[in-house]
Amino acid sequence: MKEKIQKSLAVKVKALRESAGLTQENLADECNVSWRTISNLERGLVVPDLVMLIKIAKVFNVSLDDLLSLKLEPHKSRSRLEREQFIIEKLRTVSDKTLDFVLDELILVFKYFQ
Repeated sequence: MKEKIQKSLAVKVKALRESAGLTQENLADECNVSWRTISNLERGLVVPDLVMLIKIAKVFNVSLDDLLSLKLEPHKSRSRLEREQFIIEKLRTVSDKTLDFVLDELILVFKYFQ
């Protein structure tokens, strides 16, 4: 269970950080920790304490539930999880009009490639 949490959190924090255009040093400054701590977190080597989790959630304006959800599926590679998280984070930033366009395009893709 601990390994799943570490892996899931590592992928999410890295994707959120990159999506926000922050370096590990930038995020570390926001959370009052060293960049090594962020590096270890993103590599799944550590699980941060609750205070650190709250700081990370505030930096990226996400809930703790979103940050900690354990929807990690064992058959998905880390690379795939990172790509999925990247797409999700990008979609959260687009306008309603752009989101509608993307949805229409996805419906077409699924219709013809399933």
